[in-house]
Amino acid sequence: MEEKDVKALLRELGLNEYEVRAYLTLIKKGPLTAGELATLSKVPQPRIYDVIRTLMAKGFVTTSQGRPKQVIPLNPESVMDAIRRRYDEKIEALKTALEELYTPHSEIGSVTVVKSRITLEEYMRRAVANARFHLSVAVPVNFLRKLEGALGEKKSTGVHVNLFVYGTGEIPPIANEIRMREVPDPIIIIQDREMGIYLPYEALTSGSSLHGYGLIIRDNNLLFMLDRYFYHALWPTGRQVHREERKLRLPREYIHIRELVEDIRTFGLIGARVEVLGRFVRSGEPVHITGRIVNLFEDENKVVSNITVETETGERYVVGGWNASLEDIEAERIVLFE
Repeated sequence: MEEKDVKALLRELGLNEYEVRAYLTLIKKGPLTAGELATLSKVPQPRIYDVIRTLMAKGFVTTSQGRPKQVIPLNPESVMDAIRRRYDEKIEALKTALEELYTPHSEIGSVTVVKSRITLEEYMRRAVANARFHLSVAVPVNFLRKLEGALGEKKSTGVHVNLFVYGTGEIPPIANEIRMREVPDPIIIIQDREMGIYLPYEALTSGSSLHGYGLIIRDNNLLFMLDRYFYHALWPTGRQVHREERKLRLPREYIHIRELVEDIRTFGLIGARVEVLGRFVRSGEPVHITGRIVNLFEDENKVVSNITVETETGERYVVGGWNASLEDIEAERIVLFE
């Protein structure tokens, strides 16, 4: 390790610049008088006795009993062990104090109620980090910086990101589509079909704490309702400020039927081969089919979207998306091939 790195670490342990110079001089040269130490360490003579006293108080040096008195560096191993013990004691005391202050979240079924901002932000980071297919995000512009890098990274790996921002200003192209409006609404994150985060906008307006609560949702029906709210109540109210030209790289996996229908229409993919994994709507039995897309449907408001798939044996199935009720199959995942 270079000496500049040793100095930096000593400063992190609480030594100031003069104390670092004096201690390293003693480590190299051995016991020295106060005058010798001031000269060799280039610590100003009027400051040297204060520096020696603080180094003694912090457990780095001691002094001899004879005359002239010498400043003696203590064994570095014993010094570091003592510092470690003090830090461990402080950490344990701080942990106990924080646990007494911490408001634990409570869980109701598949919904976790969170009252700590630190905990909520950790869930938000986890949702973005764990996304494999799709992220729907609505946040205030002043909160976006906490997620900006992670969202851009996820988009670069092929996760489809739709971002709704409350506020004004320039937003970097960290999502496939970005919409904005000044009037705020709830903060929302939906990760794939696995987890949703919801909290009132006012909850993030009280500085370092939460004013109210946040909900961590894992219930499929509630997630579906949150997804519907995002795309049919919130999304249309925003002004589009960025939209990437859709590029199709096959094979591609979809968890949202509306995105698949859009790509089929955009790229003329009637006749393309697909693999569908899901369940039969009426029986609830799992289903796994492959076949060709022979038709698609989407109503005017994009509430109902589906495709018709013909298997190699000539059977036709109407395939819907999340919580499909009118179709033959509710698809959990659809893979589109060449």
